[in-house]
Amino acid sequence: MQPAPGPQGPGLRILTIVASLMVAATVTLTLLQVVLRYFFNNPQSWAEEVGRYLFVWITFLGAAIAYAHNSHIRVDLIDQFGHKWMPIVNPARHFFEAISVGVLVYSGIIVAWRHRNNMFYTMPDVPQVVFYLAVPIGSALGLFYVLRWLVRSLKRVSREA
Repeated sequence: MQPAPGPQGPGLRILTIVASLMVAATVTLTLLQVVLRYFFNNPQSWAEEVGRYLFVWITFLGAAIAYAHNSHIRVDLIDQFGHKWMPIVNPARHFFEAISVGVLVYSGIIVAWRHRNNMFYTMPDVPQVVFYLAVPIGSALGLFYVLRWLVRSLKRVSREA
């Protein structure tokens, strides 16, 4: 069963652009690091750390984009129930996705709060919370889109009932 087309709008476009810019920055930073290390024998320790943290941000923003398009990884076994059961299975799946992503938001906030005063080793003026906020922010965006899909599937069930 093909996922329904995801919601479109300026918010999702902006999220996609931000994630794309982060991918471009990661590629550029990695290329720069390789050139500096192997051709000039002048590696920059901060570049590796920034690239790693950008990758984490890309992961969580990408997960939110996948939730927006209802194409996030899921168990295909559920789709084997057949079209007859989908009005029941889809809201249940979205409900459990919302709970899972909600737990990520909650735990991400706790971890970010604990690291709010820590600084990076290679960039002493940058707080580590910038890195740790990837989890609650990306998960909160994902939760928003999961809840949209949950509401849509519940409306579909009520129309069919």
